[in-house]
Amino acid sequence: MHLHFTTSSRIAPRLAHARRRAERRGIAAVEAAFVLPFLIIIMMGIWEVGRMLQVNEIITNAAREGARVAAGGVSNNIPVTVAMVQTQVKDYMTAAGLPTAAVNGATITLTNLSSNTWTDPSDALPLDAFRVTVSIPAGTAYNSLRWNLFTALTGKTSLTLSANWLSANDSKVSVSSTLPY
Repeated sequence: MHLHFTTSSRIAPRLAHARRRAERRGIAAVEAAFVLPFLIIIMMGIWEVGRMLQVNEIITNAAREGARVAAGGVSNNIPVTVAMVQTQVKDYMTAAGLPTAAVNGATITLTNLSSNTWTDPSDALPLDAFRVTVSIPAGTAYNSLRWNLFTALTGKTSLTLSANWLSANDSKVSVSSTLPY
């Protein structure tokens, strides 16, 4: 038994297979057109949330750094002031790579939480509680922290983080120069 194929009988199955392949590529393109926008939105959302987590961590650490300086009461034999704490926080934020607009727009406050009255941390008594708060307001300062243009993904427009701390100042001891006897 000898089989003879004509040219048209060999080409017909190949053409049908090629046609099915082309249709499949068309279907894949339509599927991608439907799914890709959703994937991009999800990826941008994850990216934005990750960036905000990173910024939260940097600003929290900056507040802690300011509180650490304030807790000592003295830095290089100079009494620590609120301005020194603010400078330390801004220096930390700059070193961590935050944009200049965010650093310059930040509001840094030091709040005495104890019953003792003092303004500068150098005047605090041992274990006086205080809080360092860093606020990045809405507008240019906050927008400079964002990585993408989709502002509606997170819904946040400002950022405020704090660090509570205790003063580690030395006790103020007065010694009488007269002997008791």
